[in-house]
Amino acid sequence: MEVGPISSAPRTVEEIFKDYSSRRAGIVRALTHDVDEFYAQCDPEKENLCLYGHPNDSWEVNLPAEEVPPELPEPALGINFARDGMNRRDWLSLIAVHSDSWLLSVAFYLGARLNRNERYGFDSNQRVTLFCCLSRKYEQEV
Repeated sequence: MEVGPISSAPRTVEEIFKDYSSRRAGIVRALTHDVDEFYAQCDPEKENLCLYGHPNDSWEVNLPAEEVPPELPEPALGINFARDGMNRRDWLSLIAVHSDSWLLSVAFYLGARLNRNERYGFDSNQRVTLFCCLSRKYEQEV
């Protein structure tokens, strides 16, 4: 997968939601359409790998940022280690749950700079988690 920009600088709720949606779209692609490529990149023999979704709808599997503290919250570390020790479907579901958590942490990190009036409408229950999407996909296959 082509690597996109590592970060963006959204300044409004709408821009943060666009950033969230784009990063999410990249991760959804990694866990569904590009799943074989994603699986192959998560070699357990490699170092601690992370799944990153980028604001341009792309994804990448890479090492965590070397800078301390990192520019953005880091996704789950070591996603590759459990790959061969788990059922593939369960492993992908675990990655989806951790990715949901990471996406929300990035969105709330970016939203922390907003004032009270700018945050209006930021927390919506209409957002569907990656885990729910992936679970529905597998239910339809059965």
